[in-house]
Amino acid sequence: MRRHLRAGVTAGLRRWAVGVARSPKAVVLVVAALVATAFAVTPAYADDPGLNCAATATATISVTPNPVTFGRTALVQWSADCVANTPEDVLQITGPGFNPTTTVFPVGGGSQSVLITQTGTVSWGVTVIDTSSDTGFSRGLASVSASVTGVTTVPNLSGDTQVEAGQALSAAGYVLGAVGSVVDCDNVNRVSSQSPHAGTVLLPGSSVSIKIGKKPAPPAQCE
Repeated sequence: MRRHLRAGVTAGLRRWAVGVARSPKAVVLVVAALVATAFAVTPAYADDPGLNCAATATATISVTPNPVTFGRTALVQWSADCVANTPEDVLQITGPGFNPTTTVFPVGGGSQSVLITQTGTVSWGVTVIDTSSDTGFSRGLASVSASVTGVTTVPNLSGDTQVEAGQALSAAGYVLGAVGSVVDCDNVNRVSSQSPHAGTVLLPGSSVSIKIGKKPAPPAQCE
């Protein structure tokens, strides 16, 4: 009985092998079917909970106010969720006020006030990262942009008296810094130079230093 059973199985295997040998395409189809079935049954992240979250995460990010104001703070807020997040999963926030190379945040909600020191348009983004050593998978989730208004520049103080220079700076939102002197026969008792230069984009509240022109020490004279 056992001999007949083994003979039957052996004969069946031989017939299958002959059929495969005669049809190479059958080999490809069988292998492809097995691979597809394996992936359909076993998700790529089945053995990696960190990747599970990174692959399914969604998020929002916003900035208030929008547009933002140069030299003032804005509030960046974000919220992210995913399937079964673990300590391996973190959020990376990029943009003004954030250092993505040194600081990450847990999956969930968060906010941070940032000082606007750039001009033009500023942007922030939120990315989810699976920090586990076997994947290192990351995916950008959301971003927000805002134009910068209220940009201020240093006024031209050339030819002003020290008092006038201080008033001009105060009106522009700056303060008078160090006051020095330099030989300048064309601007005696008036601003000969300033630092930063006129037209420089500078945060409100910053100081601007000046040098007041003076006559040369005798016996030299202004011509």
